[in-house]
Amino acid sequence: MKRLMAALLSLVLILTAQSNLVQANGNDTRVGYEQHYTRVGEDYHILDDNVLLSKKDGTVWTWYIYGHPLSSSDPFYQAKKVQIPGLQNVKEMTVKSKSARGNFIVNYVALKKDGTVWYWDAAPGTNLETSTASAPKQIKDLKNVTSLVAHYNNLYKVLFVLKSDGSVWSLGSEIGTMKGVSPVQVRTKLLNDVVSIKMANGIVFAVKKDGTVWRWKANSYLSNNRSKNTIPEQMNGFADIVKIEPGISTSYAYMKDGTVLSWSTADTNKYPLYLHAAKDARTMVQLDSIRDRNIDEAYALREDDQLWSVDNNKVFPELTGITSIHHSDFSPPKRYYYVGKKDQTLWAWADSIALPKLVVFTDERVARNRPEKADKPTAERPRRADKPTGNQPGTTAQPVIRTTPEMRIYPYITMLQPGDKQFIAVNNLLPGTKMTYTIDDPSIGTLSNVNGTQVVKAKKPGQTIVRATASRAGSPDVTASFLLYVVDSNRLSESYFTAVQSVPVADRQHPFIVEGLTQAGELVITAASSEEPELVDGQLVITSDLIDRVADNARKAKTAVKQTLSENNIALARELVVNGDILSLPEQKGFTVKLYKDSFTNRKDVDYLTVHAGDAKLTFNLATVNRLFQSLPVIVIRLVENNNGGYHVQFLDEQGQELSNVSSNIRLILPVNQADATNNSVFYSNGKSTQPIGGKFNPYNNGMEAEINRSGTYFVDDNTKTFPDVDNRDPELQQAVQFLGSKGIITGNENGNFEPDSPLTRAEFTAMLVRAFYALDETATESFSDVNPPQWHVPFIASSEKKDIVKGYPDGTFRPDHTISREEMAAIGARSLHEKNNYYYPSNPGDYLSQFIDQHTIADWARPTMALAVKQRLIDVPADKQIRAGEAVTRGEAARMLYRLYLQL
Repeated sequence: MKRLMAALLSLVLILTAQSNLVQANGNDTRVGYEQHYTRVGEDYHILDDNVLLSKKDGTVWTWYIYGHPLSSSDPFYQAKKVQIPGLQNVKEMTVKSKSARGNFIVNYVALKKDGTVWYWDAAPGTNLETSTASAPKQIKDLKNVTSLVAHYNNLYKVLFVLKSDGSVWSLGSEIGTMKGVSPVQVRTKLLNDVVSIKMANGIVFAVKKDGTVWRWKANSYLSNNRSKNTIPEQMNGFADIVKIEPGISTSYAYMKDGTVLSWSTADTNKYPLYLHAAKDARTMVQLDSIRDRNIDEAYALREDDQLWSVDNNKVFPELTGITSIHHSDFSPPKRYYYVGKKDQTLWAWADSIALPKLVVFTDERVARNRPEKADKPTAERPRRADKPTGNQPGTTAQPVIRTTPEMRIYPYITMLQPGDKQFIAVNNLLPGTKMTYTIDDPSIGTLSNVNGTQVVKAKKPGQTIVRATASRAGSPDVTASFLLYVVDSNRLSESYFTAVQSVPVADRQHPFIVEGLTQAGELVITAASSEEPELVDGQLVITSDLIDRVADNARKAKTAVKQTLSENNIALARELVVNGDILSLPEQKGFTVKLYKDSFTNRKDVDYLTVHAGDAKLTFNLATVNRLFQSLPVIVIRLVENNNGGYHVQFLDEQGQELSNVSSNIRLILPVNQADATNNSVFYSNGKSTQPIGGKFNPYNNGMEAEINRSGTYFVDDNTKTFPDVDNRDPELQQAVQFLGSKGIITGNENGNFEPDSPLTRAEFTAMLVRAFYALDETATESFSDVNPPQWHVPFIASSEKKDIVKGYPDGTFRPDHTISREEMAAIGARSLHEKNNYYYPSNPGDYLSQFIDQHTIADWARPTMALAVKQRLIDVPADKQIRAGEAVTRGEAARMLYRLYLQL
């Protein structure tokens, strides 16, 4: 039965979160193997050079690429990680390596989150992997540190720290006096009122609160220094600086107004150059030695997450969706670059050697001097149990790694009864991709193509794997899979409880795993609370007795699900949603559902009630029934299927008089003939006009969902929209704008462009939200003094006021042409998750907001909502770690947030 689908969603979420099944071609032999991916950006922060910081426990890992030197012929780069022992809760770290291979560490200094500093120095001729002195030492009496830089060479080792009071201190000694002791022999206070420090090529730079920049050489304050400079010197031509990025040859500074300055790192006399073409860059990339006529020397990383040449305004090839850029300098002018992308992948390349390639962590090992293997985070171990590898005797699986967006398949896992069917949906495919589907055991299930969509049909009880392989010219084949369980209905809850217990301990707080287990538990509750009603005079009457039975069964199932999760130490991020199921009525063209207000009100044990009406469904939100009925004691809904596949819906009172609209939304789920309905929309027609009202495909309901509140005809059709000015933007923004455009949620200008970089007004954002929440009420009126007909935004602002979506100001104005701030946008999105999907506001907002160096810009009222927005990834943490809470958002930012929100509601 369809209500049983995906009850074991959690297992495949584990598989997709930790590993992918990839197909490879080796010696003309097709080989399947399990490939482990490290989700840099999701699991790790990138620290200094070749160092990763685990977000889970604050451990640090050095990583390196094998097969140096990098070659342009490499299909991808293989990398390994080695945990640096003795460290946890690290905030920053600087490492001295013997070469670009990060496993040969000879020194490091680490700043922990508690403001203490720890140092490790290898004995002569040894390194981290061979030394027996594994434990770092704390530099005593050094506390309240917020940032640090360090420099090591053959003559001295020196450390510079920035403390929370804005003071900068130098600590260090010459090599001859070190003898393995932490470098605390010389300690000198250099500056006050500093906000950041950076270092490159043995020169330290500091930015003060007043926007000035100061510099000094790393060895200036050691005992044998013969330099005449005894204090840091202020650099000429720098004012209003907020950030600097020194490099081995060229350095950059960023002003408050977005202007970028450039100067030669070693030159102390010349004034900086103004790089007007780089204005508003997030960071700069200098490619001095690449000899390629298509590659310019200087690129700016802009807010569209691409690299743009400051000379020719060209996009750097092969890289989009960039979140952060890091580089390491070795043997000038050679430089290695590391790029984090929005899809959580890591890319690397070397100046003058090769262009960007994907970095794949194919193996992990522990440093030889680690005390306990058990300390290794279990979440990083590849999952091989219960998953066939498919390796053939006598062959070696040579990994072929895709460099295109990760393909996704739905369902992740499904449970069907014999005879039941399930659509298979695949998304994130590039144009020109050919799909091939196979099933491991055809006796358990079969595959067929129905109206262009792949469908799996259950045959007999058992377990097997369904695979979908994507083939595209110029790219390696990629195979995704899901587990198919064919079971009797009485095995559903048993299978779910077994699945929960099988989740590895290290994964039990992973957000995707928790959400997967939550959704699977809700399906168990729905299956347990299903009822088969009886017709009364041809009508389905929702009585109190009927809902009582549904609620009683749901309560028992919910208690069992929560108990199982609790016993396995899985903490829910939101409350379980109870959806009672009123099963399909006899097949016919028309259905009439009679609702009594007294049967629905004051219900605390059921959240939603879904009524099956043939192939369509109606879902009622019991939290809004008072608004739905208002003064009416009875509402009758008549749903008739048209010959063209649409459905005519009528809202009637008890006397049979048609209601033009009802005061609260009801969800309508319409069947579709294709599972990937990305550009489809539900349309509404009242006989005079037709308009898209949105909707999204739910693979577990096999239909398009939309919320309705008006009598009329509803049908599903393609509504593909394109906006030329987003063609060169990152894939997620393109998909967001196209998706929201197809649903009628966003619109372009008269030229067909979306204008993603334009500031977003309160009126525009309100219109987006009203369309997204199906809240347009043509009968609504507004009370704001500055909103008057015939302005285009009047019906949207009036509907927003009635549904309490966007609030006005105390003086009675709405200010429709004012921009909306980032914290206001995040608050609306987070509040929607809280109110519509029962998400909890984090009790520890600081854990999420501390990622922003300017968290002080977030208003107190916005901290809980901003924390939830960050937790649920409605907004990203930018590469510069600045939230800029009070600044205006762009139309592109709003589209991205609204797209992510829409998919979670």
